[in-house]
Amino acid sequence: MESMFTALLEILKTPLRHDRGVKTDSSILLIYPPTRELDFREHLLDSFVPELDAKGIPYRLLDLTGFLFSGLSEDQIESLREDEFEDYRWMQQGLSKRSEAALQARLTEEAAKIPGGNVFVYATVALYPVVRYGEVLRGLRDLEARICLGFPGEERGGKLHFMNQADGANYLAVKLFAR
Repeated sequence: MESMFTALLEILKTPLRHDRGVKTDSSILLIYPPTRELDFREHLLDSFVPELDAKGIPYRLLDLTGFLFSGLSEDQIESLREDEFEDYRWMQQGLSKRSEAALQARLTEEAAKIPGGNVFVYATVALYPVVRYGEVLRGLRDLEARICLGFPGEERGGKLHFMNQADGANYLAVKLFAR
């Protein structure tokens, strides 16, 4: 875990550049084994965040633990409940799309509060298997902040697996691995 966060700190020391001719994805995937979820959170919150504070690196934290309950309105939940009885698969797809859109909106809001800074998203496992993070990040390439996303999974054969399930997204983010 330590080497991943050391590499991340080096990246964060370099300011974002938005004056380039080609727009690049400035998000960062922090990839670690799912069995080390608690280690990741502990290191992020107890060691890394105090280091960011000490170095004056601007950041925001977004804990996704209760996001499904706070990110969707009562009307959206009621609509999903009605869909569940008509077509369960359709309801799952609707929940996924609504959750991804709500997460994109929340990340956009957090990034607007800290232009040129960093938004750390953790407890991403709380939205498994509802949210496809590649879809969320794809819609956020124009943000003026870095999105640093905790990604409990691994890369196998050149493809990412979130929580050991194949993830079909084409991530353009920088990938940092815990060794």
